[in-house]
Amino acid sequence: MSNLSTLFEMPLFAGLSEECKRQVRTNLSERRLKRGEVLMREGQRVTHQFILLEGELVTEKVVSGRQMFNEKRTAPTSIADASLLAGVPAPWTYTAATDCHLVALSEDMFHTLVRECESFSRIIYRSMYARVNVYDTFILTGEKLAALGRLSAGLAHELNNPAAAVARAAGSLRDSLDTLREATRALVTSALPAEVMTSMNDWASRAAPPVDTTPHAALRQSEAESLLADWLAERGAAKPWLLAPQLVAAGFASADLAPLAERVTSEQFCTGIRWLAATLELRSLAAQAWLGAGRISEIVKAMKDYSYMDQAPLQEVDIHDGIEDTLTIMQFKLKHGVVVKRDYDRALPRVPVYGSELNQVWTNLIDNAIDAMEGSGELSIRSYQEGDYVVVEIGDTGPGIAAEIVPRLFEPFFTTKPLGKGTGLGLHIAYRTVVSRHNGTIKAVSSAGETKFLVRLPLGVGRA
Repeated sequence: MSNLSTLFEMPLFAGLSEECKRQVRTNLSERRLKRGEVLMREGQRVTHQFILLEGELVTEKVVSGRQMFNEKRTAPTSIADASLLAGVPAPWTYTAATDCHLVALSEDMFHTLVRECESFSRIIYRSMYARVNVYDTFILTGEKLAALGRLSAGLAHELNNPAAAVARAAGSLRDSLDTLREATRALVTSALPAEVMTSMNDWASRAAPPVDTTPHAALRQSEAESLLADWLAERGAAKPWLLAPQLVAAGFASADLAPLAERVTSEQFCTGIRWLAATLELRSLAAQAWLGAGRISEIVKAMKDYSYMDQAPLQEVDIHDGIEDTLTIMQFKLKHGVVVKRDYDRALPRVPVYGSELNQVWTNLIDNAIDAMEGSGELSIRSYQEGDYVVVEIGDTGPGIAAEIVPRLFEPFFTTKPLGKGTGLGLHIAYRTVVSRHNGTIKAVSSAGETKFLVRLPLGVGRA
């Protein structure tokens, strides 16, 4: 055995009696690791307390299917004492970052020292307490980052559609402007009567009819475009198949245009119709770009409000604003079959909360409800006042939760989802945020075909 002076200089062993030190020596085994070698893997049963005398170890853990680095352990330090004391598997994978020299104390001797040596047990308990806090923070941070990643991916997808619409409209606007310029030049030289120009200008400015969303609407529009294109072709219009869609979309049919065709020459009519179609197309493209930009602005505003960017952490808010912001940024998960039913009491007083943290509660509960319904069903959100509390109910029409499972829903790492789909931390984070940060309560009630989560928030000031 190598020189153990470093071991007995550590605070953990410095207070041992000479008899205890002698017993420690007889129950030690030596271990050396090359850089990159693994001392223990996550989930492995722990049979020894390891003391790192020389070198450096790194700890890693699998979180949501990803290997994540946690921290470095530099000699001299004790390893795996919390796992031995609690009788649980190793929570981390320990890998040598450099060549390492360790000694291993047997499990029996470790427990003997905990029972019989006060200085040893005190340091072990302090160390375990600190490690549990680090572990808890690491896991919760990892889950929050994973949730943020999922939310970001959904937002990117949701932003992509209006951004693509704006890009398409902007690209088409260039060609449409060229067409309109040529059509305007031809119109100026066509000598159309003033009253005809006035009528056409009124037509170009009138609002488009509401979009028909009834069944077979697309088929009816296609038939209308075909009929109008044939009618325009009979009157000599060039490329009538390009003019008809713009005119039909604006609500025009041959009966609307026939009086104009009777008052002017064929050439004047074709020139005027070309100008009208180009103007209508330009307005349509501008409207598409405006709608797309508006949707992007709406999502960005919701995300800014959701995170309470540039605002104080604790402030009085209308809880409905946070719920609506959450629904907006989660639209990518709602739009495929989830109907949202709102029953808000808008007379509720403002509530002092940590806004961004509370919005994460709404996110976790709504996400949980959508998963329970497998993306299709009714999501109900109700708010009301109950004494000195504001209550928010979030319900779903999923299959329900078994009665024996309900009491465990808020336990960390408890999940009924398949392996790799859930970490069991979403509801635990919601519980901690409501109870620990806001002095509130949260509970679940469930029956066949219905589950509700009830969040109660006090109207008094929360605590940090």
